[in-house]
Amino acid sequence: MAWNDLPMDLLRCISSQLSIVDLARLSIVCTSWNLTLANYALLGFQCYPSPWLLLPNDVGEASDTLTFYDVTIEEKADVGCHRRFSSLSSLIYGRRCFGSNDGWLVTLDKIDLQPHLFNPLTKAEILLPSLFTIPKDQGHIIEPEYAPDGSIRFFCNEVSSYFTVDEEGLRDIYFHKIIVSSNDSFRTTVVIYGFTKALALARPGDQAWVLGPQLPPYTLKHNEQFEDVYYHDEDQRFYAITHFSMVLSFDLNGQNVEIICPAMRDPCWRNRHSDYMYYIAFMSGTLLKIERVIIGSSYSCPQWVPVKDLCGYSLFVGCNQTFYLHHMIAPGIRPNCIYFADHLSDMLPENVNRDAGLFELQSRQFQYFLDSDSQSNWPPSIWFTPSLSIS
Repeated sequence: MAWNDLPMDLLRCISSQLSIVDLARLSIVCTSWNLTLANYALLGFQCYPSPWLLLPNDVGEASDTLTFYDVTIEEKADVGCHRRFSSLSSLIYGRRCFGSNDGWLVTLDKIDLQPHLFNPLTKAEILLPSLFTIPKDQGHIIEPEYAPDGSIRFFCNEVSSYFTVDEEGLRDIYFHKIIVSSNDSFRTTVVIYGFTKALALARPGDQAWVLGPQLPPYTLKHNEQFEDVYYHDEDQRFYAITHFSMVLSFDLNGQNVEIICPAMRDPCWRNRHSDYMYYIAFMSGTLLKIERVIIGSSYSCPQWVPVKDLCGYSLFVGCNQTFYLHHMIAPGIRPNCIYFADHLSDMLPENVNRDAGLFELQSRQFQYFLDSDSQSNWPPSIWFTPSLSIS
């Protein structure tokens, strides 16, 4: 039997055992297989997951190229490979990634503040409503102020505090992370926004965002705020962790809120350790809180039990949605590791320092992927798993 006579169902089965790079190579075997990745997607082909790290570049957001670092490790070579996608100017020029999920990057521009879901492999794109449509409430009000010279500054009223920020800085200071549901056909999306990190929800095709669950003040002196949101496929609910380790869940409409874990008792400790990030994930039925200490020491709460073994899984944290992969499903990744990428409260070019690498839980050793001496630090790195999704 000739190569071009192989049944399509058999080819789909073969593709599930290949990386996305190997699938691209498959297209040159014979004429009948000479398809684009987008065409393979239409035919229902899928590959095994392989985590890539989006790299900074020399021209920042003025680039029409995305470059990724494939961190999967060969048996005899501890090196990664670069994957480059060019001629994307209409899709990425002037935009920064604020999230990623299942092969989609979530990009956001500075002017219209309109998030796009974008697959760099298939070049499929899905639009979300502008973040300017987030409803005003007593805690979050953004109003443009126009100067005589035509420049724009934004007046932000946040819980009786007042801020002004220019057009260049609003996007990167005011918006933090965008999370997209996985097996929800509506692709419900949650944004963490504001200086006090509130939540809003929207779906493609919506005219505006709606407010998510509201948090009361933790104490008279401390405001509670959201740090991370995770979408749980099994019960189709979002789980959010706050500044003081409270965990709550809510449905795809931002309703039916349930408190899963109360806040920790010592808000003063957290206030003294501001360079501290929390991430949240469900893994094998277990709720995990990942603590990332930029400066200081770790802290444990009685509600949480330390974990020293991830049973062959590894976690990926940063501006992307937190996700995990098993080393048997994603060949080449190191088991029992936390892979991390750039993530700060204020993601501005002068603050990002190419902080991307992995931490091995058992040896407690770090390995860094990016050269800290390089001048390129924008856009910030982000984890991404390529896929052939088109809708």
